[in-house]
Amino acid sequence: FQTEIKSGNDVLHIENLSKKYGDTLLFENLYLDMKREDKTALIGENGRGKTTLFRILMDKVENNTGIKVLGKNVFIGYYDQEQSNLCDEKTILDEVWDDFPNLTTTEIRNYLASFLFTGDDVFKEISLLSGGEKCKINLLKLMLSKANLLLLDEPTNHLDIMSREALEDAILSYDGTLIVISHDRYFLNKVINKIVELQENGLKTYLGNYNYYMDKKANPNR
Repeated sequence: FQTEIKSGNDVLHIENLSKKYGDTLLFENLYLDMKREDKTALIGENGRGKTTLFRILMDKVENNTGIKVLGKNVFIGYYDQEQSNLCDEKTILDEVWDDFPNLTTTEIRNYLASFLFTGDDVFKEISLLSGGEKCKINLLKLMLSKANLLLLDEPTNHLDIMSREALEDAILSYDGTLIVISHDRYFLNKVINKIVELQENGLKTYLGNYNYYMDKKANPNR
């Protein structure tokens, strides 16, 4: 992953944010500040609204109260665990090319080859791909976007060990800012330096990796 434009030091400011659907409250009283090159995990119980928070940050869902402000020159890249941004009827080549029309056929084929799509593979329809192959297409598109704020929703699901390790290495060398939703503790221990736990009544921050977070949860007074 590379960034095309360097963001300002202040990447994201969230203040008094809340979201509910009908009478169901997902969360309220969220406060968060993120700085450039923060590598943060967003964790919390299932159904608490982690993916919804991502969608609020991208203006795809409206919050009920509060504000969220992106910093100067912040450009978001989003990895959707549902792969809903892929078109089943397109070929692999067209899926990437339609999003990045300024690239040549040779450039796109070279990029696809680095993700192990070679020869006639590039003419396969998206609908015929496995979950892991769809993951790789989305990760390639994310890489080509050169965004400086990555929102990754369960990025290691469906990836084999080698692909997961390649993703870890790519994130470690990334000079932008990262927020990731993941249940992969090995992944979080390797790439994360801050844990933010989403609770109904706010966010709680832990300055460390997943092991540090688990230790603090088990021994809060230590």
